[in-house]
Amino acid sequence: MSDAIHSVKATADVLRAIIVTRFFNLEGNIHFPRLGKEGRRLSNMLNTDRKFIAMTDVQIINRVNGTRDPKTYPFIQINIEAIEFIQPYMDATEAAREVKESGHPNIS
Repeated sequence: MSDAIHSVKATADVLRAIIVTRFFNLEGNIHFPRLGKEGRRLSNMLNTDRKFIAMTDVQIINRVNGTRDPKTYPFIQINIEAIEFIQPYMDATEAAREVKESGHPNIS
């Protein structure tokens, strides 16, 4: 593991998430700097003067050419201005539980 990746992991809290940009879907670990409890919230990090988000163990799918063969990278930084939306990652079990707990009458 490179020193850059090791230093990010050693000083940050992590959220597995999916980031969608105009051209790519990225699934990986977003790393939050330790800035106190409030500093570790995603909204706080996005509303600072930071220009990039650090991610590790990232799979990238190209949305433009529709390739379904993701490329994997151990570490990237993504420009915050390129992000269209961020969604916390949920596996199938977590997603089913969220749907069930939503209480929506049209979802069983």
